[in-house]
Amino acid sequence: MAEWVSVGKYGLRYREDNTRSVGVGRSKRPTRYYVAVYKWQGRTTTDTYGWEGDDFKNEDDIVSTALELRQNRRNMTPPFTLAELKALRKADLDEVERQRQEEERRQARENRIIFDNVFLRYCESNEHKKSLKDEANYYKNWIAPVIGRKRLDQILLFDLEKIRAKMTKAGKAPRSIGYVKSIVRQVYHFAMKHKLYAGDVPTTHFLERQRIDNKRQRYLSPAEAAVLLADVKAYSLTTWRVSLLSLNTGMRFSEIANLRWQHVNIQNREILVLDPKNGETRAVYLTDTVLGMFDEIQPGRPDDLVFVDSNGRKMARVSNTFMDSVNRLRLNDGIDDRRLKVVFHSLRHSCASTLVNAGVEIPVIAKILGHKTLTMTMRYSHINDDSIKSAMAVLDRQQGGKITRMRRQSNGQ
Repeated sequence: MAEWVSVGKYGLRYREDNTRSVGVGRSKRPTRYYVAVYKWQGRTTTDTYGWEGDDFKNEDDIVSTALELRQNRRNMTPPFTLAELKALRKADLDEVERQRQEEERRQARENRIIFDNVFLRYCESNEHKKSLKDEANYYKNWIAPVIGRKRLDQILLFDLEKIRAKMTKAGKAPRSIGYVKSIVRQVYHFAMKHKLYAGDVPTTHFLERQRIDNKRQRYLSPAEAAVLLADVKAYSLTTWRVSLLSLNTGMRFSEIANLRWQHVNIQNREILVLDPKNGETRAVYLTDTVLGMFDEIQPGRPDDLVFVDSNGRKMARVSNTFMDSVNRLRLNDGIDDRRLKVVFHSLRHSCASTLVNAGVEIPVIAKILGHKTLTMTMRYSHINDDSIKSAMAVLDRQQGGKITRMRRQSNGQ
C-alpha cells in the first residue's frame, strides 16, 4: 500500500492509487485519498475526506474545509469535525428536499382546483351525459378564456361578470348566459362533492338562478308556412323535405338529422325517434302530406341516414337555404326581439300552435312533441287572436245575459 504524504496543513495527508488517475496530459497524476489527523478534546481524531472527486471536488476543496473546521474548533463554534459537518449538510439537504416536496404538494393541491382541471375531471365523471358536448363548447368559447387558468378560490365576482358582459356584447340570448351560469355552478359543486375544494361558491347575481322569459313567441299561420316552404322548395328540395317534416310532426332538427331508414315505417305511418332530447324514445305518426313526401324519396339501406347534407354526410346544422327564404320573404323585418323572429325551430312551434288552435288537448300535443311535462308544451302552444275573440264573445254572451236579467229583475222591484 502507498505511504501517506503530508499536505503540510491542518493535519491533512494523502496516499495515491496508481490504478486511478485525475487530470490529462502533464497534469495527469494518480488519484489521492485524503484524511486529516488532529487532536480534539484530548483525543486523536481522524476525519476521512476520501478520494478526491467523490464528496470533495479536489485538494483545494478539502484544504478549505479542513481550515474551516480548525477555525471552528478554535472559536468553539460547531461543527468541529468532518462527521458533524456532513451531518449538518445532510440535514440541510434533507430540509431542502422536504421543502421541495412540500412545494410540489402545494402546487399539486393548487393545480387540482384550477378551473380547467376541475372541469376536465367533471367531464370525465359525466362522460355519458347527453349535454356534455354542448357544455364543453360553451366552456371553450366563454368560460375558459376568462377563468380557465384560475383556481376556484381565485375567481372573483368581476371575472364572472366579465363572462356575462362578453356574452351580452356578442348578442347571446339570456338562456345561453343562464346555461353558462349553470355550468360554472355545477363545476363548483362537483369540486366540493369530491372534496377538491371547500371554499365559498361565488354568490353574485351572475350565479343566482333566474327566471328568464326566453320562450319563442312567433309562430307561423298555415298560410305563412305554405308560402315559406314553397320558397324553400324552389331552392333546395332536401331543406324543403326537412322543413315539411318538422312542420307536420313537430320533430326537432336534431331528431331529423339523426333519422335513419330503419326508424321509418311507412306501412304503419310512423317514425321512431330514438334518444331524443328528453331521453325517451317516442313514435311520431305521419300525416298524408308527410307520407306523400316520403313516397318521392328512394329509400336507402336500414342504417343509412334519411337526410344528408350536400356532401353526403350527416347534417350538422340547418341549411342556410331556410334562413335565406325567411329573409327573402322579409318575415323578420323590423323585429329586434329574438323571441319574435322566425327560425327553423318556429316550425315545431307552429305545429304545436296549429294543433292547439284546432282544439287538440294539451296532453295529446305533449305526447306528439315528446314533452315530459305539460308546462313544457305550453311554451309552444299559442291561441290565435280569432280564437281569443271567439272565446271572449262566449264570455260576453254568458255574462251579459246574466247582467241583463239582473237589471230587469231590479227594475221590476
